[in-house]
Amino acid sequence: MKKKIVALCLIIALLAIALIGGTMAYFTDTKAKDNVFTVGNVKIQLTEPNWVEADGTDTYPGQVLPKDPTVENIGRNPCFLRIQVTGLDCLGTDNMITYETNDVAGDLGADWVLHTDGYYYYSKVLAAGATTSPLFEQIRIPVSVTNGFEGSYDVRITAQAVQAQGAKTDWADVQSMTVAEMAAWFSTCGIN
Repeated sequence: MKKKIVALCLIIALLAIALIGGTMAYFTDTKAKDNVFTVGNVKIQLTEPNWVEADGTDTYPGQVLPKDPTVENIGRNPCFLRIQVTGLDCLGTDNMITYETNDVAGDLGADWVLHTDGYYYYSKVLAAGATTSPLFEQIRIPVSVTNGFEGSYDVRITAQAVQAQGAKTDWADVQSMTVAEMAAWFSTCGIN
């Protein structure tokens, strides 16, 4: 029995030495690397630099009002941009308010295109810090507006922007996207 106990103790000791020796035989090392990144954003500011609220008071038939919707990209990422104009028919379909650029009715500012979806698209990528040309320069009250049109009317300008990055794999392809492709990208980004 003593031989069995001594043998058992010897086996336990050898196992302990094997385990300790085996554990001690591994080389170890640990390294960590932080990959710091920041998230950009798309943010725009819509202004009408020449619009004066008082100019819209007591308008008369044929009057031209300065109205020059302009958008600045105040975010950190380049973007695509579109504008919706509503209320040009606020005086009725027979008394449409018209927009003008360079005193030409229906003329748009540089790089603006009216798409089939009813939005006006800026046909270039708008870089961070950049500003568009005005969508148009002025609106004209129709000469058909006579007495009986008293009250307030509203021509509303709404600007929307989506990131340009990611629209296509290659940045050169993004910069050459058509207005139809831009419209599809707005839908892809969830803005319908």
